[in-house]
Amino acid sequence: MIGRVAIVLALAVVASIRAQAPSPQIARPHAVASPAVRNPTFLRALELLTRTTVGVPPRIRFEWEQVPGCTTYLLVGKWTGAQSWAVQSREYRVTAANAASWKPDQVTFDVSLPEGSHSWKVVSIFGPADTGDFTAPTQLSFDLR
Repeated sequence: MIGRVAIVLALAVVASIRAQAPSPQIARPHAVASPAVRNPTFLRALELLTRTTVGVPPRIRFEWEQVPGCTTYLLVGKWTGAQSWAVQSREYRVTAANAASWKPDQVTFDVSLPEGSHSWKVVSIFGPADTGDFTAPTQLSFDLR
């Protein structure tokens, strides 16, 4: 009987010592800071001055602020023409590969657009899940004649 009590006491002491001992640190990967999901603070459109040719739509250069951590921008436009009230639309995924320029502070993108009343917006896209603030895009409206 004394032997059993001694074994129980020994087990209790070992369990108590293990509970008080510092636990080994578990290696955890460092969290990668993700960039703040936000849109550019400005969007501009400039008509590129070139020799005009009948039937060729004007060339427009869009410019916006480069957002840190963003690798893709979604540029979406809608417009109505002079002959019709039908709404037309176009969407571009702008990356360093298809941008006219991709600088640390600014992105430019060139496109030919028909005459009409235009409304455009740009959204910064982040990561493989295409995360972005689609509720508050940077917007611009202009008439192209």
